[in-house]
Amino acid sequence: METKKNREAIIFGVYTAALLIQNILALKSIDVWRFTLTTGVLVSPIVFMAQDVESEIYGFKRARTMILLAYVMNFVFTVLAYVAILIPASAVYANQQAFSRIFSTTARITFASFAAYTIGSLVNAKIMTVNKEGRGLFYRAISSTIIGQLLDNAIFSFGAFAGVLPIPAIVSMVVGATIWETLYEIVFYPVTKSIIEWLKSKNDEQ
Repeated sequence: METKKNREAIIFGVYTAALLIQNILALKSIDVWRFTLTTGVLVSPIVFMAQDVESEIYGFKRARTMILLAYVMNFVFTVLAYVAILIPASAVYANQQAFSRIFSTTARITFASFAAYTIGSLVNAKIMTVNKEGRGLFYRAISSTIIGQLLDNAIFSFGAFAGVLPIPAIVSMVVGATIWETLYEIVFYPVTKSIIEWLKSKNDEQ
């Protein structure tokens, strides 16, 4: 029983860390083909796998707890980033202006992502856990990503970048990120499935 809890704690830790990294990397926009994305998509596979595994193995309520915990830690990070900005820099530190410029933007991004990821992630987790008998894992994993990430990307992109980026760029970001993340989910599905099957077999042994 204790080992089962330890395995779940690892999933919680991986998800929370990946989400923090994703929000930091979201500060940079890139162009991929005709779409504008943020470099936060680089860590998206880890976020998706952790979320799908938690939902499938431990259920919606535990996945919801994981999601909310991750955003509490994101909020803590934002508060500490602002405190770090306010603390006078050392005389030998020459990057205070750049530090302040980068991390002062994280508040809007974090609050936009809190609303976006909370709604998107909870919808994703809910879809993963409904109709488990009637729908296969692949169908639930992919459909949950499409719907959850479309909501997530729309709320986040408009919340974080409205007034900063042109509307066409924001729409491109929403569409492009959803397509990219869905492709990620498809490519990494064998890994997700393998982890789920391994955890199920380990949990059944106990």
